[in-house]
Amino acid sequence: MSLNPTTVNFLTDYGLALHKHGLAAHNLESVMTNIASALKVRIDVFSTPTLLLLSLESEEGERLQVAKRLRPGDVNLDRLSLLDELGDSLIENGLNVEAAHRRLSAINRKKANYPSWLKTLSYGLVALAVAIIFSGSPIELLASGVGGLIVGFITNYLAKAFNIDRSLEFILAFIISLFTHICSHLAASFHLANEFNSNLVSISSLVYLVPGVSLTVSMAELATENLVSGTARLMGAVMILLKLVFGLIMGIFVGQLFFTNPVIELSLKPEHPFNILAIAILFASIGFTFLLEARFRDIKWIMLSSFFGFGIFKICSFYLSNPFAPTFIAALIVGLAASLYARYLKHPAITILLPGITLLVPGSMGLKGLTLVLEDNTVLGLNLLIRVFFTGMAIVAGLLLANILIPPRRSL
Repeated sequence: MSLNPTTVNFLTDYGLALHKHGLAAHNLESVMTNIASALKVRIDVFSTPTLLLLSLESEEGERLQVAKRLRPGDVNLDRLSLLDELGDSLIENGLNVEAAHRRLSAINRKKANYPSWLKTLSYGLVALAVAIIFSGSPIELLASGVGGLIVGFITNYLAKAFNIDRSLEFILAFIISLFTHICSHLAASFHLANEFNSNLVSISSLVYLVPGVSLTVSMAELATENLVSGTARLMGAVMILLKLVFGLIMGIFVGQLFFTNPVIELSLKPEHPFNILAIAILFASIGFTFLLEARFRDIKWIMLSSFFGFGIFKICSFYLSNPFAPTFIAALIVGLAASLYARYLKHPAITILLPGITLLVPGSMGLKGLTLVLEDNTVLGLNLLIRVFFTGMAIVAGLLLANILIPPRRSL
């Protein structure tokens, strides 16, 4: 039997949709292999953040290759869920490829679940949540929330209008750095300088742009022998960090031309009690639901996963002296919960896996580490960057062990 053009078009469009919505290389390869097998086509998949290459072969030996140059995808949990359901219908229920292609076209045309203003508010919610987790003072919480709203407004309303997508991270970091410098000056004017940490506010405001998840996914791809994709994604994450760092430094430079902020000694702040941290996790969960385009019906699972992952991490931190063991255990438990969720509810594991590990990923440490290196504080900066690497590996190791203990029956 020769390759059916409808089958080829469907497999190509399905692979492009998975790539567009942020699926890692090893997961994308697994999904595409299962779909192609159901359609009686042999397939080889090569995926990087900017390329998708499909090699198709019919049962009678006819071969076809499809190569597409792409932009890195953004995670959209709703679309991934719909694509997963479509794959199930094709594999388990015998849906014919023509009907499957029509459903795929409808998925690709589907509008966003949430309006831009709600996503803008979600940036502020996530920034506020991270500031609470970092034990911010009331003035720092206020500044972080406003900073997050600024990031959300520019991202959702101005980025495409002014065609600044490629330099967005630099511009946002510059604006937030200048904003925090002005806030620091105002805090000093009201004798609140000791209550305001510019670094905390900057990182909290920009936290959703920090590629912590990309760093972790890249290590997972390297660990699963997707070397090209893992290396490319890792370098892409590093470049985003560098854009953010240079934006922050340029904002500080410009701010110092107009304001002279006092040099203050910031003492280590006591951690907020658990009930305050619980509010932070609640805010973060709501923000993740809207920013990741998750289905609203899944918000309860996202909240449970976020509480579960961060709660286990905090509990283990009290009893374990090793700095990476709590991260490993939290990632392991979240990975096991995600596998069970996918097995018994037949929904993509990534729905609760991604929110569960997002608060564990070391992106903020990477941002701070690169900033310190560029400020000539090389030893402390490199120490933080090394911790970023080992923290990311602890997350990957926990997730891989979870897949061994409870082998996934689904590819997403």
